[in-house]
This record gives sequence, C-alpha cells and structure tokens, in this order.
Amino acid sequence: MPLLRTIWGCDFRALPVFCVLCLSFPAWGGDQTASLQNRLAKQELLLAKTPSLYFIVYLKSKMIVLKSRGMILQEWKAQSIRAWGDAPPLGPLTLEKKSTLFPPKRTKIMPAADEEEAATFELDALELKDMPSRFTLFLSGGIRLHVRPKARGLFPRLGNIGHLLGWNLWVPLKNLSFRLRKKHFAAFDISLEKKEDGQAVYWALPEGIKGLVFPL
Repeated sequence: MPLLRTIWGCDFRALPVFCVLCLSFPAWGGDQTASLQNRLAKQELLLAKTPSLYFIVYLKSKMIVLKSRGMILQEWKAQSIRAWGDAPPLGPLTLEKKSTLFPPKRTKIMPAADEEEAATFELDALELKDMPSRFTLFLSGGIRLHVRPKARGLFPRLGNIGHLLGWNLWVPLKNLSFRLRKKHFAAFDISLEKKEDGQAVYWALPEGIKGLVFPL
C-alpha cells in the first residue's frame, strides 16, 4: 500500500514505468523480501522517471543490470559476489570514478604535415575490445565495486593472486580505517563469467551515471 500511495501521488505518465518495474523484479518470498522490493521500487521509480540510463547491482541474485525507464537494456550474471564493510544504503548512488591499471587511451592526434598525409588520416575510435575487464567503480557513499573476470589461463590466474591478496589484506585495513574515522565503507568483489562481460560493464557505465546496490 505505501508504494501504491507513492504512485497515486505521481503524474499518471509514471504508471507504465511502474508496471514495467513490477514485472522486472525476481520472484522472492517472505514479508521482509516484499518490504525490500517495495523500497527498491520507490527508489528505482525516482531514477526511471528521468531520461538517463541507470544501473542496479543485485547482490543476492548476483546480477548487474543496465536499465532505462524501468526497462532492462542489458544484464550481466556474476559468478560470485563477496563483500566487506557496511551494508550499502538503499538509495541512488553516483558513479564518481572508474579506476583501472590499464585505462583505454586514444591516440594523440597531430596536425598533418601536408595534404597527402591528411588524406590518409583515419579516426581512432575506441571500441568494446579496447575496454579493460578488471577495474574498480567508486560510488558515492564510500561504496566500491571491484570487477574482474573469471580467471582462465596462467597469466589471469597469476593476476588473481594479487587481487586476492589485496582483497584479504588491503580491503580489511581500508575498512578498519574508515570505521575509525566513522565513515561509511563497503567493498564488493564481483567476479564475472567472461572477460567480455567486464569490458561491456566498463563501456556501459560512464562516470556520473546513477544506480542502486541492492541486497536481493
């Protein structure tokens, strides 16, 4: 009923968006889950009423979803999601920064020396294959999403050793530091099935996009 009252007070143009949101929820049971779904619907409706894209990270069902106006545009299934720190707030978060060891770079464009060189110039456009598959998303409120693909082959497995050391040593120390300063901190280690999934997530989520990190 609280959700219906929220919708009733809105412009009737929001009703189709609300219907799409209701149909897009996973099936869950229990009063507590229903209450969480209700809260998520309220928060997502605020994002769905804007023309901007937004994302939702479902922790329990291990999904990252890109949406617009309540409709799913793309979704990625995580192999596993682990957590350190506090529970994320049940409200919109902003992607403040993306950090990666090897960020995508464009070739520096230099003025052509003559007409012949200018005629052979080709625009260097970044593509999905140029995106990194391992990166960290820094969200507002002290939330960090560490995204990586499932390790396949020798070198990816060696890279995962460094990641696991950082996750089990550095992240707990960071969590302790934030607690001592009485600041909110939450870190999530998201392992995706394929390298291409990580590249697609990096490509799809620009800095400044808003989203939700939800326990379901």
